[in-house]
Amino acid sequence: MPDRHLTPSPAARRERGFTLLETMVALVIFSAAAMALYGLLNTNLIALARAHDVSRQAPAVRQVIEHLSSVNPREEAAGSIELDGVQVSWTATLVEPVRQSQSVTGALGHYEIGLYELEFTMRAGERSLGAWRLRTVGYEKVREPAF
Repeated sequence: MPDRHLTPSPAARRERGFTLLETMVALVIFSAAAMALYGLLNTNLIALARAHDVSRQAPAVRQVIEHLSSVNPREEAAGSIELDGVQVSWTATLVEPVRQSQSVTGALGHYEIGLYELEFTMRAGERSLGAWRLRTVGYEKVREPAF
């Protein structure tokens, strides 16, 4: 008669370890969770890169607007400059027709003025930092003051 203690019962045999099916289900669940976490990480890295670009753009855009405010689009309708390693190109388009300026009293002024829209683009190396528009006045002195 065989010893009962040496032969495991069917219930004991099932409890010894994981079956292949259980292992595969666990791997599928783990893989799905890992893919979701990877997607979240990738999205966060893209958002971080965009936030970095915006934080870099804001001071540069302010500096460009400050510079372009001193440009007379009537004399310089297009151009490009480099400010702190950022290449800026602009073109000016007349929005309102050129007209004669007036003094406070309504007399003819010394300038002809027109409203221009400057469209400028910024590049850092080969990478585009964006495009913006700025409205400014173009002027040309056409008469001297009469004293």
